Amino acid sequence: MLSLTETDNGRALALRPEETIRISLPENAAAGYRWSIEHFDQDVVEALATEPRYASKAVGSGGEVTFSFKARKVGTGQIALKYWRDWEGESSVSKRYQVTLNVKA
Repeated sequence: MLSLTETDNGRALALRPEETIRISLPENAAAGYRWSIEHFDQDVVEALATEPRYASKAVGSGGEVTFSFKARKVGTGQIALKYWRDWEGESSVSKRYQVTLNVKA
């Protein structure tokens, strides 16, 4: 399993079919901002899970969210995430995260 963080934004990664990746990003849902999947190439990669983790229940405290994906088959694809307030629409997007996956046998 390959673990990615904010510093991996924009990277191109080499994977093998069935290999998994986890992308962990900080978020502050108490302020209304959350990471969500904007798109991913479903022919090449499969979304497995989204797991938010918040250590504190205090108002305004931050946490992180982890997205898990699995390489499905040989090819090149992208995963794109956005940090936004979904009820405010696209104009609220304040950050974007993207990685390119090169899946090779």
